[in-house]
Amino acid sequence: MVFEYNGGWSMHLLDTLWSYRNSVKTTMGFSPFCLVYGTETMSPVELIIPTARIIQGQELELDTDMCAKMRMVDLEAIGEIREVAQERIRRRNVSTPSKFSPNWEGPYMIREAHGSGYYKLAKMDGIALCDPINGKWLKLYHA
Repeated sequence: MVFEYNGGWSMHLLDTLWSYRNSVKTTMGFSPFCLVYGTETMSPVELIIPTARIIQGQELELDTDMCAKMRMVDLEAIGEIREVAQERIRRRNVSTPSKFSPNWEGPYMIREAHGSGYYKLAKMDGIALCDPINGKWLKLYHA
């Protein structure tokens, strides 16, 4: 991408940041913009070709009191939205460990050694691990 623009990539930085901040993240289920402001953004295309949400917003602008009440409802819901997002992140982290978490918790005993270079391991209490392990991943452990 940098090579295509020959140094002019910084002109596209604001557009890229806008799209990143307004995209719904799969982990949270919300966009960062929604978590900060309590409402989703309007894209420039929605201003040219009005969607139902834009039309409703234009009708509300005629009644400033109603518009203020709707905004207060959005702002009051921010806390709840943030809690839902935080719970989703927590559940995802529990169910799928990050790439930095350890793959194995050892030490293990070698239960079987095979000539082709793989080993079957067991925990120290004798419970066998179901998958064989390539020998290049094993490290000597001294008790």
